[in-house]
Amino acid sequence: MKFKINRDALADIVTRGVSSAPKNSPAVIANNARIVVQDGTISIATTDFEMMVEATGACEVETDGATTVEASKLKSVVDRLPKGVDVTFTMDTAKYELIAKAGRSRTTFPTLAAEDWPARDYAMDGAQFTIEGADLVRLFGHTAQALSTVLNSPMQGVFLHVAEDGKHLAAVGTTGTILFKATVPAPDGAEDMPLNDNRPGVILSAETVNAVLRLYRSADVVNVVANANSIFFYTETTRFCSSLLIGTYPNYLPLVSSPAAESIVVSRESCASTVALLETFASKELGHRLQCAGSEDGFVIAVGSQTGGSVDVVEATINGDIAAFGINGMFMKTMLNSSERAASRSIPTIAIVASCSRQMTNI
Repeated sequence: MKFKINRDALADIVTRGVSSAPKNSPAVIANNARIVVQDGTISIATTDFEMMVEATGACEVETDGATTVEASKLKSVVDRLPKGVDVTFTMDTAKYELIAKAGRSRTTFPTLAAEDWPARDYAMDGAQFTIEGADLVRLFGHTAQALSTVLNSPMQGVFLHVAEDGKHLAAVGTTGTILFKATVPAPDGAEDMPLNDNRPGVILSAETVNAVLRLYRSADVVNVVANANSIFFYTETTRFCSSLLIGTYPNYLPLVSSPAAESIVVSRESCASTVALLETFASKELGHRLQCAGSEDGFVIAVGSQTGGSVDVVEATINGDIAAFGINGMFMKTMLNSSERAASRSIPTIAIVASCSRQMTNI
C-alpha cells in the first residue's frame, strides 16, 4: 500500500472518520481506524460496535491496500503536520508498519490486519428518504438534552417518527416531565419506517444523535435508511450507521400543553438574557426554581435564595389571566435557546404556555 494526499484534505477525512473511535476498548483492534486506498480514493473508518463512521476522499494511489492504525495517534499526528504539505504513506509489510512522510517529518504507525477489524454492514433495506442537514439540526439540536436516566427505558433515546398528522417528521426527547419536540416537513419515504406503538419511527441513542449533528449539520442533503435494527445516514463523502434502542416509546402527547387562550408572547432574545442572569441565583436545593407571572408591565421573573435574589420584567404581550407559576430555570434557559434558529428565520418571538404551573412548551 502506497499513496499520497494533501495534509489539509487528510485532516478533514481523519476528523470525520475517527469520530466513532472508542477509548480504551478491551478489543484492541477496535481502537484502530481502518484505512483503505483503491481507485484514487482513501476511506478511513472507526467503530465502537454500536456505531460506525466512514469518511472518504480523493488521493494519489500508487499501490492499493488496506490496514488499521491507532485512531487517536493518527489524528494527533495529522493535526500536528504543517498545513498544505503533501503526505506520503507507505506500508512496510515485513515490519507490519505504516510509514508517513511529510517534508522532513517521518512517523511510523504499528498496524493490525484490516480483515480482523470489526466492520459493520451498511444495511440498505428499510425506509429510505432524504433530509437537509439544516433539518437534522432542527430535529436533534436540543431534543437529546431532555432524556430519561432510567436504565433500559426507551426514553433514554430520541424518538424520530412521523407525527400524528402524517405531515411532519418529529423528534422527541423527554424525561417524563420535561419534553422537547421539534418537527420538520415529513420527507417522502419516512412513513415506511417500522412501526413503534402504531407510529412509524425509531429510537436513537443520544450518542447517535450527537454523532449525526457532528457529521451532517452543514450537509445540503443527507440520505437516510431506517429499519427495525439500525439507521444509516450517508452522503458522497461520509457514511454513518448505528444500532437503535429497542423498546416501545410511550405516548408523550399528554406532556404537550394543549392550545390555550392564555399565553405570554416575549422576545426570545430578551427573555433568554433575563433568565440566564436570574438562573445563576436559583437554589439547587429548590430545584433551580424561578417564579413567573404575568402583569400589566409584562412578564415578571423572580428568584430568591440565601445567596441573594433578583426580579426583572420582560416586555411581553399577555393574553388572558396568567396565574403565577414556578419553573426550573435551567430548563427554561435551554428551552429559550432551543428556539434560537426560529429567531434567525425572522420569527423573533416565542409563546410560553403555563399548564398546571409545571409544564412549558415552546410553539
